[in-house]
Amino acid sequence: MKHVPALDSLRGIAVLLVVFHHFKWLGIGWIGVQIFFVLSGFLITSILWEQKDRRLRHYLGRFYWRRILRIFPVYYGFLFAVSLAYLSVGEPVAFGDLAPWLFSYTYNFARFFEPEMTWRYFGHLWSLAIEEQFYLVWPFVVYWVSKRSFLRLCIALVMLAPLFRWTAGLYFLAHDYPPVRLAQCVYTLPTTHLDAFAVGAALSVMDSRKLPSPRSVFLGVFIALTLLGFYQWGLLDPHSRVASDFGYPIYLS
Repeated sequence: MKHVPALDSLRGIAVLLVVFHHFKWLGIGWIGVQIFFVLSGFLITSILWEQKDRRLRHYLGRFYWRRILRIFPVYYGFLFAVSLAYLSVGEPVAFGDLAPWLFSYTYNFARFFEPEMTWRYFGHLWSLAIEEQFYLVWPFVVYWVSKRSFLRLCIALVMLAPLFRWTAGLYFLAHDYPPVRLAQCVYTLPTTHLDAFAVGAALSVMDSRKLPSPRSVFLGVFIALTLLGFYQWGLLDPHSRVASDFGYPIYLS
């Protein structure tokens, strides 16, 4: 896939939104995470589609090897450095419990089993865990589904994702999860963000000749969804079941 400078700009905006959110400068900065998921769906599907004519073994091998080279050195280098710090000073104590989740890319599930099993230095890794879980499944979907059926599948995922969130919310509610923890658990499920990935994936296989210019699409979608995002932000409690089910990924998915 050719380099697209406009996507770098969008990625930069997403980074700033997330940073502003963590510094509590922008309440809706979490939208940046949704932008990342949409971009991942777009980029990963584009890469996979270009390799789809290869045999499955070479198709998967090439994809996963590139992902390993791109992500593993930095990710495990960070964890290794923290491990050395933990062994040298014995703090934070929680790292020993967190390590299995972190090293297996399942950190997004840690809060389900132990609400206090989090540490601020790893707070950003839940989304990377979801990305890796997406990488495990999506190459097979792209390889075995035709282009026409693929677009239908993406539309179906966009429509079903709110149902997945609603069902997960009911499950955690039935198990007496407090409201804030319930919202956090629903939000860190990989199925919660299927619509964001699916929107990006659908855009990657659409015929660009049948679409308006990228600038027109970007401006129109940005304005419309910004207004919709602010509308929901003003009317919905961010920890309510309605917001959890339908509001979180609405901005860019």
